[in-house]
Amino acid sequence: MDVNCIIIYDNTAQASVLFASESIHDVLGYTPEELTGHPGYRFTHPDEHEALALIHTANVNEQRMSSLTMYRSRHKNGTYVQTDVIIHYCYDSLITTTFIVHSQDCLKRRMRVNSADFAYFIQSDGTIQLNDSQEKTKHLRDFKDPWGKDKKLEKKTQEPRFCLILNRYTSNCTIVFATKMCEIVELNQFDCIGKSLYDFISPQDHENVSKQIELSKSNDLISKLRFHWITEENKLIYIEAVVSCTYDGLVMVSRLCPSFITE
Repeated sequence: MDVNCIIIYDNTAQASVLFASESIHDVLGYTPEELTGHPGYRFTHPDEHEALALIHTANVNEQRMSSLTMYRSRHKNGTYVQTDVIIHYCYDSLITTTFIVHSQDCLKRRMRVNSADFAYFIQSDGTIQLNDSQEKTKHLRDFKDPWGKDKKLEKKTQEPRFCLILNRYTSNCTIVFATKMCEIVELNQFDCIGKSLYDFISPQDHENVSKQIELSKSNDLISKLRFHWITEENKLIYIEAVVSCTYDGLVMVSRLCPSFITE
């Protein structure tokens, strides 16, 4: 597995850091406390700020389930390192997994890029390049600025989504963190800690979910899932999710599928 970590940002224009996992020290040399509360742009190359702001605006406007951006992150020692950052928009935050890029053309990196819905490569001159199969970057400038006077997201409808962080070193994917919006599947964000993800998945979906999670673990790519969530009252809720993997845990961001309730 490539060196990587989890970073969570808020959905303001500054993209301030809310949380960083312990492996941030291996990736960029900082402790989690040294990043928390600071604007994310502080830890990126100044020449790339405009490009990052355009991509951040698009991710927030579109509420994208998965995108990947390659840019230079600032190491604590003052150098800049190439990083692939997978971004999952999750209701009121952006959950990211950050990878150091050791080789531009390794198989795992290609798989990671190809598994994202959008992939952006910020060049050293600040220009943005997309995969050949995707539309031109001019569409980024077409998004309306969503930020109000206080640089926070103006009131708009946010699709309910929740994030779970799972223990990647357990076969039953123990839940170690959950966001409040997990209430959309009638789950309490505190009561679920320590329980297995599979306690809440319909048995008929166990095999498929397990295979996709193992694929994400072994190849550092984004796995896309659909499965039935079981509530305490045995109601089935159809869920769509994306999963990406780091040293510090599996990140799973989920939302309801259309016509999600099955009697």
